[in-house]
Amino acid sequence: MKKRNLFIALVFVFMISGCGGSDAGTEVSGTDQTQSGEFVGVEIEQIDQIKQSPVTEETKPAETEQTAQDDSRTPIKVAVMGSPAADILKKADEKLSYSGYRVDIITCQDYSEPNSLVLSGDVDACLYENGVFLDSYNKKNSSELTEVEKLYYEPLAVFPGTVTDLSELKRPVKIAIPAGDVNKARVLYLLEQKGLITLKEGAYYQASMEDVTEDPYGISLEEVDLSAGWPDAASYSLIVSDYNHAILSGIDPATSLGDENRNSGIIDMFSICLVTNKGKDSNQKIKELSKALNSEEVEEYITDSFYGSVVDYR
Repeated sequence: MKKRNLFIALVFVFMISGCGGSDAGTEVSGTDQTQSGEFVGVEIEQIDQIKQSPVTEETKPAETEQTAQDDSRTPIKVAVMGSPAADILKKADEKLSYSGYRVDIITCQDYSEPNSLVLSGDVDACLYENGVFLDSYNKKNSSELTEVEKLYYEPLAVFPGTVTDLSELKRPVKIAIPAGDVNKARVLYLLEQKGLITLKEGAYYQASMEDVTEDPYGISLEEVDLSAGWPDAASYSLIVSDYNHAILSGIDPATSLGDENRNSGIIDMFSICLVTNKGKDSNQKIKELSKALNSEEVEEYITDSFYGSVVDYR
């Protein structure tokens, strides 16, 4: 209970600090934050729209955060879409203190920018996407961006709408879900884990409503833009969201009715990964950054700072 009260207090401080908006570059300094910025994972619904765009002086992100004032250290430039990726990189920078390297964080405002910056050589790596997104991006752009390693994962959870206990569900059930076909498949997989539906064997993240073989509750799914605000609870039986959007909307994560099974293959598919250009994964900069990100200190930071809304892949 003490830990939960601390979590709620921190979320309250976070909200009144003005971080409840959708600014992907928002950051909160200090060591006591739980969340400090926009949803770290790439919005899956944008996959079809994201294609490589040329990086020019006009489109290059202007915001670069140098983690240390020591200019003698060699910079490792990493593009992100905000925090917690930025916060995790700052923690990794502490491990790089004596390696001769530092992390320079480039915060982008558009989902096409991080990968484009890596491809152009303007940054060494990016940290913002999962493997499903990376595969789709490479296919659409005939690029060969490489996953260095998986680092952390943000589970989807079921939150109350008009129903506060899954055992009280009655037909028909209307559920608000994050927009996008891949998100819809991920939601269906989550609902199957919670015993609400049965899917055709092997459907996984490619599942659609046509793959539902048993639906005792007459479930209908409605896509919503979570970045625009929390759905009206009175309009839905249940709401599915990642914990970050819930926190940003002032929803207590402890009210979740359950989330994705950490032991399922879903974690492998949707964990956020460090990405670089093909052939550069053996570069000394990337090796040093990877070593720092895999340190015990960073693992403990993720565990202690995000209270389950961000889960270390290890």
